[in-house]
This record gives sequence, C-alpha cells and structure tokens, in this order.
Amino acid sequence: MAKVYMDVRGTADDLYEGAQSNSQYARKVDIGKKTKDNTYPPFSVLLLGVDTGDLGRVDQGRSDTMMVLTVNPETEKTTITSLQRDTYIMINGNYDKLNAAYAYGGASLAMETVENYLEIPIDYYISVNMMGFQELVGAIGGVDVQSDLTFSQQGYDFVKGENYHLEGERLLAYTRNRYDDPDGDYGRQNRQRQIIAAAINKMKSVDTLSNYQSILSSLEGNVQTNLKFDQMQNILLNYRAAATQLDEKSLRGSGEMIGGVSYQIVSEEDRQAMSQMLKRELEIE
Repeated sequence: MAKVYMDVRGTADDLYEGAQSNSQYARKVDIGKKTKDNTYPPFSVLLLGVDTGDLGRVDQGRSDTMMVLTVNPETEKTTITSLQRDTYIMINGNYDKLNAAYAYGGASLAMETVENYLEIPIDYYISVNMMGFQELVGAIGGVDVQSDLTFSQQGYDFVKGENYHLEGERLLAYTRNRYDDPDGDYGRQNRQRQIIAAAINKMKSVDTLSNYQSILSSLEGNVQTNLKFDQMQNILLNYRAAATQLDEKSLRGSGEMIGGVSYQIVSEEDRQAMSQMLKRELEIE
C-alpha cells in the first residue's frame, strides 16, 4: 500500500499546474474543511478537452470540449454542463469563439473567460488532451454506451439504440462525429457527456487498485490540473456521494455569421438562466 500511495502522489504532483483566474468571481474554496452547517462545500471544475495530441497536433491547440462540473455533496448531485466551443464571447476585451481562450492564455484565461460569462467561480480545472482521453478510458477497461444516432465515422458504424463497448479509436470516432448529426456540435457534446458519465460510473466500480499503474500512466503527460494531491484525496473521501446522481445540461445558441465567421449566439435570457442554475448548485446567493 505504501508503494501505491507514493506512486499516486508522484503522479498527482506531476499533473499539477497552478493556473489561476484573475476575474472578480474567482475564489478559494477549502474542499477539505466543513462549513458552519457541518457539510463540505460544493465546488466547480472546468473540464477542458484540448486538441493537442489529436490527429498529430503538437501545438497548444484549442479547447474543443468545455464542460463545467458542479459537485454538491449535500444534494448528492454532480451537474455536467456543456458549453459550445463556437460561442460568441468576450475574451480580453475582444469578441471571439469560446475555445480560443485556451489557445490565447491556457487554462488561466479559459477559467477567467468562463467565470466572467457565467458569473460563477471556477474553483478548479482539468485539461485532457485527446490522446490522454483515449488512454484513460482504455486503462479502466473501456465504457459501455447506447448510441443516440445512426452514423459512420472513421470506418466505424453506429446504430441508434444499439449498445457499444468503446475504447481506443472506436471511442474517439464516437465522440468526434458532428457533421452527420442533425444537431451538429450539440449532438457531439451529448455523446461526450455520455462518455464522461459512463467513465465516472465505471471508476466507482472498477478495481482501481489492481490496475492503478495503467491509470496513472494514462494520466502522465496527458492531463494538467490545479488540484493538489491532498485536494484529490478530499474529493475521493468526502464527495463520493455527489456521484450518486449525474445531471447533464447544455447551454445552446443559434448559428450566425459575423465577419464571415460562424458563431453560436446564446440569448441573454438563456445565459442568465444557466448562470442562476449553476449558482444554485454551488449554493451561491
């Protein structure tokens, strides 16, 4: 057990990248300390799926997947909210696509941009490149999902309503398709949330001790986070109940051409409604 502990701690230290936001909504939440109500505080995580490592890319890349996870141990609920990568949004005083924030300023600017947009704190972030995503799911033995669409991608065929065991290239093919989806990138987001929810459920039951070295290997070089080792421990020990219920949301917009570029325009009403929902999940007044 001592070796397991030291291996996990060493990997956690390697993953740490102390990105911070400078927005007015940034905060420091102590997930290892109970509140005055004798409960652990809810917190948020920005999950970034970056295209570095995908199709041979090696540069900084853009965050083609952006999800806000709000974790509330009191309600025993985790909400996964997808943000559309082409959302028309203010970044450092100029309008651009949401996924450009990561390319311009890494995780720090991505966190700050999402905080300003949704008017909530982003306590932590986890960035995963596409190669790491594939390797992590493979390390836990793959995931099982039911296809929500009939389509073909990269030589793999999927039929709506059929169940599939996904790992390796088949996994990436399932999550990449958007051009053949009537719902476009929103359909792809739904399949990405499927995979994440399935992976969370698999991690709750998989014998992580027996294959922990494969899991650690899949993380090294593929994942960065500002979660420290002791904070990861606190989440595993004190927030397990929050994985009981996984709720999936999506902030949707409508397509519009601006200056010859296609954007997704989210209505102010929908943005505010999502902001209020997330504040309730985080128990923010």
